[in-house]
Amino acid sequence: MEGRIVALQCGIYSVLTNGELLSVPARGAFRNKHIKPVVGDLIELNDTKDVIVEVKERVSFLKRPTIANLDQMIIVHSLVEPEFSYHLLFKYLTYANQNGIKAKIVLTKLDKADKNLVKEIKEVFNKLNVETYFVSNKKGEGIEEVKKIFANHISCLLGQSGVGKSSLLNSIDSNFNRCVGEYSKALGRGKHKTKEVILIPYENGLIADTPGFSSLDLDLFKEDLAQFFPSFNDKYTDCYYSNCLHITENKCAIKDALNRGEIPQIAYDSYLKLSSTASFKNERYKK
Repeated sequence: MEGRIVALQCGIYSVLTNGELLSVPARGAFRNKHIKPVVGDLIELNDTKDVIVEVKERVSFLKRPTIANLDQMIIVHSLVEPEFSYHLLFKYLTYANQNGIKAKIVLTKLDKADKNLVKEIKEVFNKLNVETYFVSNKKGEGIEEVKKIFANHISCLLGQSGVGKSSLLNSIDSNFNRCVGEYSKALGRGKHKTKEVILIPYENGLIADTPGFSSLDLDLFKEDLAQFFPSFNDKYTDCYYSNCLHITENKCAIKDALNRGEIPQIAYDSYLKLSSTASFKNERYKK
């Protein structure tokens, strides 16, 4: 019988199958084959439905948070507390592109935000063709619009601790009753409350609530970053040089788009910052 792993705790998998939630282990032979089932995996149970005997081929996989078979990433970020950061959002969007997953942005704490900042953010991400939503979990503003983006999708919420991921889930459906982390001004970041990855059914889809984190290492070479940075992934093939880094090269489609105003300067500046700390691929200088 086929099912989907929706949670994992202490080596026991919660599997959703035909509306039934089962708690089962995985077969021991997986260890020898270096197979580790993860949340989101489609699996096959044995005839007695008490052990996982097969993990189906994945269509997508994230290492952090560890989850399989997503079709969209919802990047949740706050406008204040923690402080809004373009640079961190660009890193998340690059991470989504790197893993071939469509990303959308939900910005929380609209009730506390500066209106000029909100206007600027809309303009920046509109140029980058990234769907961006603004919500106030406290006042319910923007929630009805955001609800629609989860229907019929397997989505993952990704973002820092304290930005309001669990609060967003509770605003979408109070039955979720996720534990909410209190923002700590003394620490300058959110206190971790969500400790595990868990998939929650919603509107013919599933939503993954995930543990928050304060940093994200992309682990990309310069050449990879030049392909996966938001908006660049749609334009880099038009560059004259196939290994163009969009910095000093001539006939660069990215720099041309920047000069035409199609790519925001703030995005390009963030790209330069990320590129400056990334390494070259060894192959680049092999003779």
